[in-house]
Amino acid sequence: MSSKYLYEVDFAFLDVETTGLDPYSGDRICEIAVLKIRNGKTLDKFETLVNPGRDIPPQAVSINGITDSMVKNAPFFRDIAWDVFGFLRNTVIVAHNAPFDLGFLFAEFDSIRLSPPEYDEVIDTLSIAKRYYSFPSNSLGQIARYLGIPTFGEHRAFGDVRITKDVFEYFIMDLRRKGFRIERLKDVIRLQGGTVSFERSKELVLPPAIEEALRMRGKLRIKYLSAYGDVTTTRIIEPLGLSVNGKNTYIIAFCHLRKERCTFRLDRILEVKSVS
Repeated sequence: MSSKYLYEVDFAFLDVETTGLDPYSGDRICEIAVLKIRNGKTLDKFETLVNPGRDIPPQAVSINGITDSMVKNAPFFRDIAWDVFGFLRNTVIVAHNAPFDLGFLFAEFDSIRLSPPEYDEVIDTLSIAKRYYSFPSNSLGQIARYLGIPTFGEHRAFGDVRITKDVFEYFIMDLRRKGFRIERLKDVIRLQGGTVSFERSKELVLPPAIEEALRMRGKLRIKYLSAYGDVTTTRIIEPLGLSVNGKNTYIIAFCHLRKERCTFRLDRILEVKSVS
């Protein structure tokens, strides 16, 4: 892939909006957008709100404007996972502060026990901005405004995807004018200082029945111990995903007893059986 000329590469410009800053402390994706481009032409696009399975805190709403009511009937990530997988497969992902977006994206794949699409190269426009420019602020919107790039839709996933695309294309043209040889993908990777790396979650071993239910959208019958350790209830649940908060792992699921989404701490599940 790295030896390809830029006009041969399928770039997938990616952005996610989230409920917070740490995917491994319970924050989740609430909107995702991908714009696939080859040689300056749009091949396809994907965008959707995502039900995060939790409340969206006021501080997140103040940034992206996405509220609980907006995502109430949106798909869960597990419902769109294969669509996202297909959009990103065999592409070069481009994002602004790529470790943030990829960290959330891959945490979502991990939560449903699905391996994310393999990738060799990721381009981070933030890395390029830091290495070759001295903007007053390196936020995506501020960079765009400094360069005279329209920021319509800023802080929403597809708006930020379009801004990232325009900033990336500006950087390539500008650095070429300054004498940098940028013909192949490997030239861009070298410009940003190498490949983008980020931390993945530690491997989590789940009971086989829970892992199977996550993969197959199955139902489980569980015996669940209350927070006070004095009451045990039997529930029928449909697992939707996982959330890790500190040392505790939670199963996010639809509970047929309460008729709503609930979270179940993994170490309080005393018994688990698949339900056909």
